[in-house]
Amino acid sequence: MKKWIALSLTGFIALGGLIGMFFLIFTMMLSSTSAEATSSDCSDLQNQNPSLPSSEATAAVEKAIFEHLTQTEGFSGAGGSGALAVAKRESGFDPKAVNTGGGVSGIFQWSGFLNAINGNRITSEGSIKAGDMSTLTLDNELKLLKYELNNGYKAAKMKVGTATDPQQAALDWSVTYEGVSLSDSQTNTTQIKADATAFYLKYKGEDIPSSITNSVEDGNQENIDNAESEANSGCEVGEGSGEQVKGTIKIGTLYNQLTPEQKKAVGKRPNFASYPDDPANAPYGHQCAWYVTFRAKEMGFPLSTIAQGNGVVWGQNDPNLTYQVGKPTPHAAVDFKQGQAGRGTVPEGHTAFVEYVNPDGSLIISECNVVAGQSGMDRSTAIQSEESYATISAEDAKTLTYVTPKGKA
Repeated sequence: MKKWIALSLTGFIALGGLIGMFFLIFTMMLSSTSAEATSSDCSDLQNQNPSLPSSEATAAVEKAIFEHLTQTEGFSGAGGSGALAVAKRESGFDPKAVNTGGGVSGIFQWSGFLNAINGNRITSEGSIKAGDMSTLTLDNELKLLKYELNNGYKAAKMKVGTATDPQQAALDWSVTYEGVSLSDSQTNTTQIKADATAFYLKYKGEDIPSSITNSVEDGNQENIDNAESEANSGCEVGEGSGEQVKGTIKIGTLYNQLTPEQKKAVGKRPNFASYPDDPANAPYGHQCAWYVTFRAKEMGFPLSTIAQGNGVVWGQNDPNLTYQVGKPTPHAAVDFKQGQAGRGTVPEGHTAFVEYVNPDGSLIISECNVVAGQSGMDRSTAIQSEESYATISAEDAKTLTYVTPKGKA
């Protein structure tokens, strides 16, 4: 009996060893297969979740950003330190940092590299190409930073560039440049304020030459004066009419979704980011009337007031303007009654701006507060972060009302 037990135990151990060996070999084969599948199934971009660069590389990028802001863009030391704190939060100073979920990348995690879920900023300067890791370099990202600070994001340059408090500068950069609310948990206010102070001390921000800091203040008025005459796209003002533009633009189409031909027809893109956005000066913030008021002013309308009325009658009571029904005019405001051309779902109607008139009578318009069910005068959903575009058919165009400066109709 004992001998049988001993033999059985020996056999069991041997069998266990064989099972263990088989399991080990199977695990190794499975691991190998998984590795091969990962290697072959995942694109290079999907595997580009950022790993923190070496400390030497990090320090070099950190210093380059600070010097670019303070020496090229004229930021104060406090302002440069505040921006650095946010760059650390966003990317850990890794120019090749990519967030596959949000589609953002780079030192300030600009949108539009992998997808446009959060918008499309990273290709606006032109050096960085969507999805092309070879273009995701520090030099190109500094070019993009320079382009934005001197075009659509002048407000960030003006506010943070003249900062004297590095902690406040970090908060302001987060809001005005990154677009991250202070109430958002990802802002991490405690950390960026601490980092901003550390960078300020490290780079002796208080010692930035006054000739540089003063130049920011001297340039502020010029920035304001130029804000309405410069286009984010860098194009000249379009002719407003000419050859037939191919393709129908669906309601809610963003600028980066237009074809090159359609962008050429639009010409000078609205400088949306420069439009005032506060209750005192812009009571219609991001609604249709708010947008058309400042787009019209940008295009030379001699407006007598800021508040131009509901969309259905925008500008029609302004003594400097005139209006007519059914005669499309390039670079005119266009008013919609409730329900016309699928807009103005409320009695207050809708208004937009005519960017181009095709020979067949159809229009290319720009507008605001019409995306994702928004309807022109809906204050609760007036949250567009940029203008959108659409085609109005020739048939619909004949029914609409067009507003122009007197003498230009």
